[in-house]
Amino acid sequence: MSKVKPVVVSYKPRLIYLAVAACCTLVVLALFLGKFWGAQAFTQEIDDKLRLGLLVEELSAKVIEQQEELSRIRLSSKVDIAALENSRQEMILLQRSIYQRDEELKLYRELLRDKDQTDGLSVADLRLTLLDDGRIDYRWVARQKTVKMKTLQVLGELYLLGVVDGDPVEISFQDLDPDITEFPLRLAFKYFSINRGLLKLPENFKPQQVRIVLRYPWMEKAQLDKKFEWKFEG
Repeated sequence: MSKVKPVVVSYKPRLIYLAVAACCTLVVLALFLGKFWGAQAFTQEIDDKLRLGLLVEELSAKVIEQQEELSRIRLSSKVDIAALENSRQEMILLQRSIYQRDEELKLYRELLRDKDQTDGLSVADLRLTLLDDGRIDYRWVARQKTVKMKTLQVLGELYLLGVVDGDPVEISFQDLDPDITEFPLRLAFKYFSINRGLLKLPENFKPQQVRIVLRYPWMEKAQLDKKFEWKFEG
């Protein structure tokens, strides 16, 4: 059996000092590198933060600018819509005015051609139109023929004659047309007066005739008391 020879290692303090110095150097180097890397990272973060801050300010300015532009566009759109609506209303008024002028011109021509018209007051062109909502649009023309054609005051009364549950009834237009605020109607015209309104019939009422009464304010007796059949246009 062979014998194991012991190995003797000599104690050298110098090697221990060198090892400790190397470890310390590594630790110091690691701390330095860590501090350096941390400083670089911190600097990068600061730069990114500043860049993002500038970007946010730039985007905020663009958002404000776009909001202002949007407000200007909305305001311009409202102005355009208002102008368009005003133009439309003006066009409607102009069309109504033209239509009324055409009607007046037509009536004036008819008045000149009508040699059989009696002196005094008369009624022409009674029209009744049934609307979709159940109301009745009515239109009638009061005319006058005098020796001296001048503007005169005329009182007009309109009545609707019909039957309710088999009984004859006469109702004034003031009770059927909410726009009539005074009765008799007060008209002022030289040749003719075009009048119109809307009627709402009461329930269970069956209309048969329209009665129109015309007179001058200084006369108690009516110059015209005429009945027209109830019938719709068309």
